Amino acid sequence: MDHSRCYQLTPPKTQQGVVLIACLLVIVVVTLIVATGSKTASFEEKMAANAQTYNRTFQAAESAVEYGFDVEALMFEATDASDGYSSVASVAIGTSGVSATAQTRFLGEGIAPGNSIGSASTFRYEVHGNGEMTDMNASTLIRQGFYRVSFVTSTDQ
Repeated sequence: MDHSRCYQLTPPKTQQGVVLIACLLVIVVVTLIVATGSKTASFEEKMAANAQTYNRTFQAAESAVEYGFDVEALMFEATDASDGYSSVASVAIGTSGVSATAQTRFLGEGIAPGNSIGSASTFRYEVHGNGEMTDMNASTLIRQGFYRVSFVTSTDQ
């Protein structure tokens, strides 16, 4: 037996480059998927930053509203003012890059809803709390109304 024969493999002469085209299509599809994923990640990062900025300005505005409730001087100033507004007060919130202001507005005197006490005088107010981040060009304004009831005793006998 003679095993010394050489076999020569010759490629078929009808190759058209189908593998090359298929590889190029796969590369294009993978590139599109990566580009879309990168764009989605960028949008998600921006949305997270916006949510954090909104949360910080909202908390600052809430602190300013609470300050407006607690400081009676703003309420008395608004009652005595000709336009019904107190001065704008800065609120220290202890967060860098965020500022807060409070202002009280006097809305009038009357009877509180649900009041059955005839000797009570009711004053209506509205507190404006504003939280702001100037470097992010973001602000949140919260308005909250409240009543202050004063019991007036008669000196007539």
